[in-house]
Amino acid sequence: MAAQRMGEPVESVQVSFPASRKPSICRDCDRSHRHGISVDNRDNFQRTGPPARVMYYFQGSWVDIPIRVVESLRSSFVQRRPVVVVPIHSSRYVFDFLRMVQTEFETGNQRSIAWIDDAKCCFFPRRFVEEIEERSLKRKREDLNEKLEDDEAEVSSSNDKQEAESKRRCLVPSTNDQEKSPWANVRLLEEGSKLYFRIKNSFLPALKSMSSFAPITGIHRCEWRGDLGLARFEVFQKKAEIVKAMRGASNTVYAWLGTSKKGLDSILARGFSSPININESGNYGVGVYFSSMEFPHLSATRSELDDNGEKHVILCRVILGSVEKVEFGSKQSHPSAVNFDTGVDDPGNPKWYVVWPFNMNTHVLPEFILSFKSSDGSKGSTGPSRGAACQKRSIVELFSKIRNVLPPVKAQEVQNLYSVFRAGHLAKDLFAKKLRSITGDDVLLSMIREIRSSE
Repeated sequence: MAAQRMGEPVESVQVSFPASRKPSICRDCDRSHRHGISVDNRDNFQRTGPPARVMYYFQGSWVDIPIRVVESLRSSFVQRRPVVVVPIHSSRYVFDFLRMVQTEFETGNQRSIAWIDDAKCCFFPRRFVEEIEERSLKRKREDLNEKLEDDEAEVSSSNDKQEAESKRRCLVPSTNDQEKSPWANVRLLEEGSKLYFRIKNSFLPALKSMSSFAPITGIHRCEWRGDLGLARFEVFQKKAEIVKAMRGASNTVYAWLGTSKKGLDSILARGFSSPININESGNYGVGVYFSSMEFPHLSATRSELDDNGEKHVILCRVILGSVEKVEFGSKQSHPSAVNFDTGVDDPGNPKWYVVWPFNMNTHVLPEFILSFKSSDGSKGSTGPSRGAACQKRSIVELFSKIRNVLPPVKAQEVQNLYSVFRAGHLAKDLFAKKLRSITGDDVLLSMIREIRSSE
């Protein structure tokens, strides 16, 4: 597109074209249209100098972006960096100069940008984009996701596949957020905020069905900043676009992940380093296991107590793409066919999603960390915690008694369970619960009492 000379800058520019060059203003902007925008505008960035003015398209006019923001954008042109993230007021925006699109980091909303360089050459996109949003036509399984996203979250469907595109409101952090946070690049949500209540109310009701004592001690929000953080965020966004192009919908959902404090630290700092297997309700292959939004307690039981008596679960955005049913007892570690992306225990009513190992650092983006106290770690608790403590102190003697009391099949089942626990793929309290289910309460408690009486 040929650059055009302009006169003295004004606060707002109203752009008009001859009839033969009438611009196309897109408000719905489907996938092919967006691709067209990218192709049409790609060479503008290669030919321009640093901008003196940058504008965005809004309600039929080009509106100037504040000069202080323009100053921060100029270096990207000098260094030929086509994408940059810049804070404006309380939000952050991704400026994509190749596509000439500005994307709000928190909501995903987009609009066209244009600029005038130091030589007063004007660069406008051939198609104008005015506030692209993914429109909601959703059904029952997105209800909780929509509540979590407050009223800003809107989800679209394509060919009866679920598409969950995250649109989040940026909350202004307090000055001492980093002091309150035990992790880098996360901030503590205020207890009075709407987002805090959305997440709390999605978590507690299900957990209280198992435990009457589970107070939330904090909810932190991940902020993907710095070179590594921004790279992880952009990889996730690009992967969602690729899956959407292939499948018609990225099928992005919110899901829970239970882990230890050590595992949480590693995931936040370096991503996933190994698959996480599961044996509590059956084995559905080798991968990273996420419980669906309606079943946070399943992931909560997989988390482990830290030194402060807290447990942690991570609320993640997960790109499901095309899901396939994985049978109980499967050893599967990758899609069974090229037209599948992830696994699920029950497509009609999923409790567990399985992200295969080669996708675990591209299809998952941690969003929130929810920390809570558990009754399993409180004084006076019985059953699983006692079993876990006992097996830690006298595991050899306990298993010797189990082999003598239980039928060979059940004894082998206990041995397999312990092997999974020792490999670090099972939380202590979950190991104890499963052990109780195999041996029965009476048998297990009898053996524990016998061991304790001999100590």
